[in-house]
Amino acid sequence: MPVMPDYSDGIKKEVVEIKFLIHDLRVERFINEVVHFHVTLNTDLELCGVDQAQLLHGQDLQVLKEKAVSLRKAFQDYSNAVRNFSPDRTVLLAGRHYVNTIYSVCELVLSPLWGRVDKVLTFLPPDSRSAKARTHYLNCIHFIRGVYYRIQQFLDEQDNKGVYQEFDIAAEIEDFTRDVVYSYVMEHSSGRVQMELDRLDPALVGGNLPRFRRMLFNLVMNAVDAMSNRDAGIVALSDTLESDRAVLRIRDNGTGMSPEKVKQLLTDRDTLDGELHSLGFVFVRQTAREFGADLSIESEVGKGTTITIGFPCLPGTQAASRPSANGTATHPAPRLVGPLSARPFGEPWASATALVSPESHTVVPAPALTGPLAPAAEAKRYGRIVLHDYETCEAKYPGAIFAMSVTDRDEVDFFSHAPYEKYGATEHAGLSPMFFEVAVRGRMEPDEEKRPAITLKAPQNSREYFEYKDVPEEERSAASYARMVHDEYIRVARKLVDTGMPPETVVLIDRLQEFFRDEPDLAKAEPFSLGLLASQAVSGPRVRD
Repeated sequence: MPVMPDYSDGIKKEVVEIKFLIHDLRVERFINEVVHFHVTLNTDLELCGVDQAQLLHGQDLQVLKEKAVSLRKAFQDYSNAVRNFSPDRTVLLAGRHYVNTIYSVCELVLSPLWGRVDKVLTFLPPDSRSAKARTHYLNCIHFIRGVYYRIQQFLDEQDNKGVYQEFDIAAEIEDFTRDVVYSYVMEHSSGRVQMELDRLDPALVGGNLPRFRRMLFNLVMNAVDAMSNRDAGIVALSDTLESDRAVLRIRDNGTGMSPEKVKQLLTDRDTLDGELHSLGFVFVRQTAREFGADLSIESEVGKGTTITIGFPCLPGTQAASRPSANGTATHPAPRLVGPLSARPFGEPWASATALVSPESHTVVPAPALTGPLAPAAEAKRYGRIVLHDYETCEAKYPGAIFAMSVTDRDEVDFFSHAPYEKYGATEHAGLSPMFFEVAVRGRMEPDEEKRPAITLKAPQNSREYFEYKDVPEEERSAASYARMVHDEYIRVARKLVDTGMPPETVVLIDRLQEFFRDEPDLAKAEPFSLGLLASQAVSGPRVRD
């Protein structure tokens, strides 16, 4: 087996290992969702006058908030150490502290004695915001549990670096996908990406099982990231016995890669000094080498990517066949993991047993949204949908909220909406928990003349916004953020007008001077019409490498 030149021994290898782990965890967003849920739960308890439960829950929430603050501080310290090319010892200590802090937060939220969620929810009506968000909360907890075990396995691996296990690759793919990968895919993509388990042939392979799991998770993450600009997509996993190899394939119908990019992934020198991104495939290559596996990539721009890894089967051994759903089929048809609504129409490699009808296809097939989803017949009528929410609102003070993301190709890749609740506040954090920080947020309320007026707010978290839009680190700046938000405001306005919102609708823009500093006439006209905003010129598509 070839020795990796830059970090085969000593502290350099330890630094690389901690970087690999941190790159793979991606847990901060899920922890934030848990915090948001408990904040909402505490507010609901206050609104319903459940004082004793609110007091107890408030104490738990305060502990969680303090841990969340320490987690953000630990991540910032680690990020600064890496970006500033600090000495290896500094990076290693900061990375270990960050991982230990994550581990501590996971232990807290997974403790059955903490949070008292199910008991507390019994005091609230079933239509409360926190009761509606319970499924989303449990999905986040499910993923956090997987992170907890992955850190545990990593620590065990560090204590016993020669760990070796023989395992059935088919069973491992299926179990790990359902126990860990599915939650990440559903929450990270808001249900836009569908997991599919294709043919899984039982086969025994030998090696470091935790590393195999981390490699599989990393490949799925890359596939999901490749579909960030799609309304819907599929990640399919399979393994087939081919001669003396168990061949694992991970395929997606995402953006694909150029031949030059594929060559770079397969041949670039394995160096990670100072890097905070692009770690994933280096780890995949390293793990494949350790297993003695063959690695290849097939990709076409605009059509998707297939990663193939051929693991040597253990000689003279055979894994036990796993029973199929009906107890007879040797190779069952591809099975979907999760809702069917994410499957795009006419997908060429979709299973015939998993076709979706137009009635089941929705704009935002996210299982955790508290607002109603638009029916297929109105899937493109975003402006009319927001108006309908406002017009049918039963709250004392009528209104509606929505969140929307429009790409620089004028494609809507995220849309959620809801009328104001009859009792209590209606917030974007509850409507679109996974996207309220990265989407343009809007409210429709009556103005002083009782006319429906829209207030637009910029994405709340610029770092998350850049990640969601797949902007490379070197292109991120305050100026690029302002330019991108400027253009997205205009595209959102155009989309609303084109889909049923009257162009004369009054619009207000939060921090107008920041995003439209080169349009002084627009600032003088505020409040202005939605049509006027839609008529402004955009900067054009972001130039990509």
